[in-house]
Amino acid sequence: MTLLVERALREITNHTNLLTGLTHPNDMNAAKEMFKRLHEAGEILIAAEISSWAVINGWQADDARALGALAQQIGMGKKVRITDGPWWNADILETLLKDQ
Repeated sequence: MTLLVERALREITNHTNLLTGLTHPNDMNAAKEMFKRLHEAGEILIAAEISSWAVINGWQADDARALGALAQQIGMGKKVRITDGPWWNADILETLLKDQ
């Protein structure tokens, strides 16, 4: 997993209510948008890596698996519908790369 993907996962985690995972539409849409941006930037999104990272960082196991599956589907080019938003600033990936 690249540093950019890890930092993006931290942002998703900070944005998400971990008691409910991605069940709230706002949390789901924010995650979809971040994964779509990562995919468009050429990042590889692997379900097992993302799920493992999520469990270590406070996600419940089922929610972590759902997060990983969503990421991999988007990473494989699956089209997603994102409502409302944008959920992140246009330069979020650049900002994540600059942050130390």
